[in-house]
Amino acid sequence: MKKALIFLLFILTFFSIHSQTNPNRQVVITIDDLPLVSRLNDKQTYSSVTEGILKALKDYNAPGIGFVNEKKLEIKDVADPFRVALLEDWLKAGMELGNHSYSHPDLNRITLEEYQEDILKGETITKELLGKYQKEMRYFRHPFLHTGNTSEKKEGLAQFLAAHDYQPAPVTIDNAEWIFARAYDNAILAKDEKMKAKIGGAYLAYMEAKTAFYEGQSKKLFQREIPQILLIHANTLNRDYLGELLQMFHDRGYAFISMEKALEDSAYDSKDEFVGIPGITWLDRWALTRKMPKAFFQGEPPAPKFIQDYAGIRE
Repeated sequence: MKKALIFLLFILTFFSIHSQTNPNRQVVITIDDLPLVSRLNDKQTYSSVTEGILKALKDYNAPGIGFVNEKKLEIKDVADPFRVALLEDWLKAGMELGNHSYSHPDLNRITLEEYQEDILKGETITKELLGKYQKEMRYFRHPFLHTGNTSEKKEGLAQFLAAHDYQPAPVTIDNAEWIFARAYDNAILAKDEKMKAKIGGAYLAYMEAKTAFYEGQSKKLFQREIPQILLIHANTLNRDYLGELLQMFHDRGYAFISMEKALEDSAYDSKDEFVGIPGITWLDRWALTRKMPKAFFQGEPPAPKFIQDYAGIRE
């Protein structure tokens, strides 16, 4: 009888913990700056980053979407067939590709007309590849998450994207992963395996803390957890650690979904009236539109100081 009671208590405790730590969560995995953003620019790195990221996505049945900078396909202003073939690997793996502009310009620093030209220039090769697989270019990811530092730019860009059948690709889990990636490249170049491992461990812990933070922001804003959209990049760090990052999401109860599925949630119909210089998450934009108090935005985990120091970048 005593053993049966202990077993029953164990089962009840297990399911209680499981229900608290593994709710029905959803996340979209988006990867910017395809085919590669790294201090290492040799063919092996291009190939291994593409292969490593796609393997992790396939292992976790995650319908990833990669956002392309077509300038990165070029060598001396000419498209490199090897780099173009890496994009096709994404489509062969069943993933989606979106437009991240041609040259990753900053909308805050150029005219709207120049920015629009760069968007159109950035769709040429990718659209052709998508057509081979009976797919269309559907999503645009704003470089730097800048959507307009004036009302005229913001409204004009929104109208331009709609006219060209682009759906803006929001972000709800933004982060300083790019700083970790620079630090990781530095460790690779220094051939410092201990530092690589230290950076990788710190990256996973940081990303879990960021995820928990934005889960809380979602609850404060919508009284529930909405489907999240994660922003990371095509780099050596994610070549080596994306699998563990996806495992972290899995352990937190997340299902991996498409951008299309996430945007069906009513939260993504929320008004975004933010006009300004910073590139911020859509959760922040919606909160600012609703005039949430300053306390709402506090508590976001920073990148560790040793990462910023080793990268030579301040967050």
